[in-house]
Amino acid sequence: MIPKADGSLCPPGIPTIRDRVAQMVTKLIIEPIFEADFSPNSYGFRPKKSAHQALDKIADALYQGYTQVIDADLSKYFDSIPHAKLLAVVAERIVDGAILHIIKLWLKAPVIEQDKDGTKRNVGGGKANSIGTPQGGVI
Repeated sequence: MIPKADGSLCPPGIPTIRDRVAQMVTKLIIEPIFEADFSPNSYGFRPKKSAHQALDKIADALYQGYTQVIDADLSKYFDSIPHAKLLAVVAERIVDGAILHIIKLWLKAPVIEQDKDGTKRNVGGGKANSIGTPQGGVI
């Protein structure tokens, strides 16, 4: 479990090697489609963009006379993403039913924890889950 600033715990959604490979293949296919819509000033989880580049851009803007920097982080955002709305938005750009189906399966993937005695239990996700997305996978 990953401790959060508010004291709560979040289960990491670490996929199997097979899922990581499938997620990377899917990412390579769909990333350029969505990348075309992103602002050049957005640096989070972007190809060929880094936190250091964002800091350099901020430094350049401050040097040019800008006086404000806005940084936004939505609390527990990944825990609250509604699957139906996310899939509807993705379906506006991705028409391949197989890709949409596998994304839905990843959203529904259970997060399994194994105790010291080897007992496995579901600590998140699962077929009945309709919000949130596992954190820790490529996709």
